[in-house]
Amino acid sequence: MTRWMLVLLVACSGSTRQPAQPTNESRARIPRIERGLAPAVQVRGEEVHYTLAERMREHRVPAVSIAVFEHGELQWAAAYGLAEVATGERATEDTQFLAGSISKTVNAYAALLAVRAGELALDAPINDALTSWKLPDNELTRKTPVTLRMLLSHTAGTTVHGFPGYAPGTPIPTLPQILDGAPPANTPAVRVDLAPGTEFRYSGGGTTIVQLALVERTYLPYPDLLARRVLGPTGMAHSTFDPARAQHPAVGYRASGDPVEGKRHIYPEMAAAGLWTTAGDLARFFARLARERKDPSSIAAQMTTTVKDAFDGAVGMGVFLTSRNGTPMFGHGGSDEGFQADAVASLDGGFGVVVMTSSDTGYKLMPEIERAVFAEYGWPGADRPVERFALDAAQRQRLVGRYLFDREPFEITAQGDKLMLDTPFDTPVELVPIAADDLVRRDDGRHIRADATGPIEERFPGGPSAPHRPITRLAGKHHQFELAAGNFDAAVAALRERLAADPQHAYDEENRLNGLGYNVLARDPAKAIEILRMVTTAVPASSNAHDSLGEAYMATGDKPRAIAEYERALATLDADPRVTPELRIQRRKHAEEQLAKLRR
Repeated sequence: MTRWMLVLLVACSGSTRQPAQPTNESRARIPRIERGLAPAVQVRGEEVHYTLAERMREHRVPAVSIAVFEHGELQWAAAYGLAEVATGERATEDTQFLAGSISKTVNAYAALLAVRAGELALDAPINDALTSWKLPDNELTRKTPVTLRMLLSHTAGTTVHGFPGYAPGTPIPTLPQILDGAPPANTPAVRVDLAPGTEFRYSGGGTTIVQLALVERTYLPYPDLLARRVLGPTGMAHSTFDPARAQHPAVGYRASGDPVEGKRHIYPEMAAAGLWTTAGDLARFFARLARERKDPSSIAAQMTTTVKDAFDGAVGMGVFLTSRNGTPMFGHGGSDEGFQADAVASLDGGFGVVVMTSSDTGYKLMPEIERAVFAEYGWPGADRPVERFALDAAQRQRLVGRYLFDREPFEITAQGDKLMLDTPFDTPVELVPIAADDLVRRDDGRHIRADATGPIEERFPGGPSAPHRPITRLAGKHHQFELAAGNFDAAVAALRERLAADPQHAYDEENRLNGLGYNVLARDPAKAIEILRMVTTAVPASSNAHDSLGEAYMATGDKPRAIAEYERALATLDADPRVTPELRIQRRKHAEEQLAKLRR
C-alpha cells in the first residue's frame, strides 16, 4: 500500500433517512467524480481534469471525506487516504474530522431551539441570560445591547476572530477565562468595540458567548446538550463536541506534511470550532436544513434569512448566503489546526456537498472536488467553460506591467500569446481573456477588468455585481519584488519608504507580510525567513515580527537564531504600543514557552 492509497467506503448506516445502499446511479457517479476534479476556469476546447488521488498528493492532504445529498436526502459518503500517515491507518466513512467553524451552524440550530423552548430570547440583551460572566458594558453596548441574533450573525461588534485550540497536555481554560483572555487562555478578551448591529464582522468570540449562555440556561454540559437536541435527532451518530468521545479521529496535518502538535488540538470553544464529525453526518444535517427551510416558520428558515451583507453575499444566523454562478446557496466553511472543511447547499433545490480534509491545505482541494460534484450531477450553479478571446499583440502589451490591488503586488507578463499573473513568492497563474476588457484567473475564477491603459479593478466570481477592488499601476520599487529578486537591502529600504508614506496602514502591511511568511514557510523555509527578516529589519520594534521570525528559525532547526528572535520579541513586547494588555500576556507566554522548548 502506498502512502496515498485511496480507500472508498460508501456509508450505509446512521440516520434512518439514509438509503441502506447507494443506488446504481450513485455507484456510477462516484468514479467519474474521482476523475473529474477541475480548476476554477475551464477554457472551451482546452479542458483539463485531475484525479482525486493526484490532487491529494499535490496538495499534501492525507485524508478526505466527501458526502453528497440530493432531494433533501443523503445519497452517498466516501472516505479516501489515511487517517494517520505514520501508522498507515486508512480513512473510513466513520473517520471523524474537526469541522472548524461549521460548528457554528450546528450551534445556531441549538440556540434557536433554546429560543423556541423559552430558555433564550433572540432579541433581548444577552447579559440577561448570563450568570457566571457578563459581557462588559461600555458606551456602545449601553446604547445598543448585544443580543443573541447579533451574536449568531456576527453583527454584535465583538472581537476575537478565531481560536488556535490547545495541544493535548496543556492547560485548558474555562469559558469565562477564554472570554476574559485570562490565563491559560491563548486568545485576547472578547469585548465589543464596534456599535452592535451596525455591521458584519466575523467573531468566534461572539459564538463562545452563545455557548456559555446555552450552558447556563439549560443546565447541561454543552456536548450533552448538542447530542440530545441536535446530533441525536438528526442521526449524526458519529458526531460529538467532546473530543474524549471521538472514537475514530483523524490526525491533523500542516502544509509541510507534519502532524499537528499532539496530533490534534482541543477546542474548549466548542460552539465556534469544536465539532468532531464525518462528512456523512454533516451532509445529514445540511440536508435537514434544506428540507426544513421550505417551512417559513422553521428554524432552518430563520437561519437562512439575511441579517446583514457579508463577504460576497450575506450572513444569516449560523450560515452564509452566497451565489454559485447565479444559483442561491447557503453553507459554511471550517478551519481548525490541521483540518479544513466546507459545506455548501442549494437554498431551494435540496442538494449539496460536504468535503472534510485533514490538512491545512485542504482549502485548495475542496473547491476542485465541489466543482466535480456539481458537474457530475448537472446541478444549477455548475461551472461552464469560458470562451478564450483572441487578443492581438498590442492588446496584450498594454496589460503588461506591475500593479497593486488592496496593497497586494502582482505583475502581468506576456509569454508568447498568453498572459501570466505573477505574485512574488507564489506560482504564476494564467490570465484567460474572455473579452477585450475582461481577464479571468485560471486558478480561482477572479476577474480583472481592463481599460485602454490596463487593469483597473479585480472582481470576485459572480458577475458585474460581485465585490471588486481597485487596481493601480505600481510606481517605483516594491519590497516584495525586490526581495523576490534577491535584493534584500533594497527590499528593506522600499518597505520602510512604503510604511512611512502610508502610516495609517503600516500595521496592516506588517501583518500581511507576516501572514505571507507563514504561508511560504511550509514550501520554502529559506524564502519565508527572508520575508520575515525583512520585516524585523524594517520594523525592529515589532515584537510580533521577531516572534514570527523566531518560529521560522525554529521550524528549520536553527536554535541559536530562534532563541535570539524570541528574546528580542520579549525585549520589545512591553514597549510595543500596538499590543493590547491581554494580547501582551498571551504573546509573552508563547515566547517563553518556545524559549523553554529551545533550551531543553
